Amino acid sequence: MRASKAGLGWWVARYAPEDAARWDALVASSGNGPFVFGRSYLDYHADRFVDCSWLVWHGTALKAGFVAGVARATAAPAVLVAHPGLAYGGLFQAGLLPYQDLADILNLLCEAWRKLGFRQLQLRPVPRAFCRLPSDGLAFWLHQQGAQLTGRELNSVIDLTQNFRIGTWRRNNLRQARQHGVRVGVSLDYAAFWTILTENLLQSHGQQPVHTLAEIELLARQNSGYLTLYAAFQAQTMVAGVVLYQDERQDFAHTQYIAGSPQGKQIGAVDAVLALVIETVKSRFARLSFGISTVHGVLNPGLLTQKEGFGAAAEVQDMYLLDL
Repeated sequence: MRASKAGLGWWVARYAPEDAARWDALVASSGNGPFVFGRSYLDYHADRFVDCSWLVWHGTALKAGFVAGVARATAAPAVLVAHPGLAYGGLFQAGLLPYQDLADILNLLCEAWRKLGFRQLQLRPVPRAFCRLPSDGLAFWLHQQGAQLTGRELNSVIDLTQNFRIGTWRRNNLRQARQHGVRVGVSLDYAAFWTILTENLLQSHGQQPVHTLAEIELLARQNSGYLTLYAAFQAQTMVAGVVLYQDERQDFAHTQYIAGSPQGKQIGAVDAVLALVIETVKSRFARLSFGISTVHGVLNPGLLTQKEGFGAAAEVQDMYLLDL
């Protein structure tokens, strides 16, 4: 499907598999398209989500894309979600578009979505931490359209371009890890870490990891250089780990998963892995995101305190609902 507006020069078209190369090139050149918008990442869960992404053109020039989809098993088929398989989605663009162009694009997309039968847009915009060229133009447009702010999560981010200080409690844990002979380094043993992670999540939240072990291993293979597992060992046993996402184009690293075994938590192994991550990324990236410390807006104070102990500051990740 294609939609255009007379006199504007803008037109939009539904993404199709034959667009994969130009889509990935746009992600690579954009100022706010993280690597998870690439097709090798987006398409791994095509069995669960119907892709409803869009390409945005000005004449013959591809200028933007919109990441969205619909769950195959959903009670709300008239709700377009950006994106149901990611922590965020929506608009990404080549460079910084003027606000009026952005508004024209979004109005065109809304028109196309209405013609397809969608009645609402559920949108989690790309957080500022994951953008080389952040802009709040989308948030302003949503406000102008009367969108509801339906959720707000709390992320923790270290600005690696500035001096930051590791707190006393974290330094004590690092000292304890050294005393217990904890070794830290890169690992390929996702299975061992997934056992630790799954037990953590079941005990704390009664939930499974968002990704299965098979999925995270597939993503690590297909996105080589973007995903790395850092782990802590006591003797030969893994006791903690961090799955780190790294995006040099957007200049950020992100701890997608953090977990420690009961023994690992007691001996400071989680902090030892995080210290290694920080040391590794601080000269390579501008920002390190520690991820959210909330579940549906409810704060986990202990988790937040751990992240703040490494010098992280709070940033919000918002969710909007827009009637189309």
